[in-house]
Amino acid sequence: MAIKKPKLGLPPTSPASLTNLAMQEMISKGGSVLEESLITPSKVEAEEDKLKSFTFKIYESELAQIRAIQDSLPKRDRISIHDFVVTAVKEKIEKEKKARNRK
Repeated sequence: MAIKKPKLGLPPTSPASLTNLAMQEMISKGGSVLEESLITPSKVEAEEDKLKSFTFKIYESELAQIRAIQDSLPKRDRISIHDFVVTAVKEKIEKEKKARNRK
């Protein structure tokens, strides 16, 4: 015969706790809401910078070059192909920023 699990219930409340004046005043007082005018655009931009995922194509010879670079590094210093590509993209972005600032 299967044993039924006991149903969970709310803890018992006494009528005195519901009529407590201090508790009623706190509930009536309520809270405040943050105004939208206080939110700065930089905070909004930071929140909107979401991680995106996509697929890109690379030639086998280029992938082999990346793997050769990885194999030449000590095991403790190796990074994934994904991290290698992301680092390369970030370096290219920084290089382009510097080139634009010189003009």
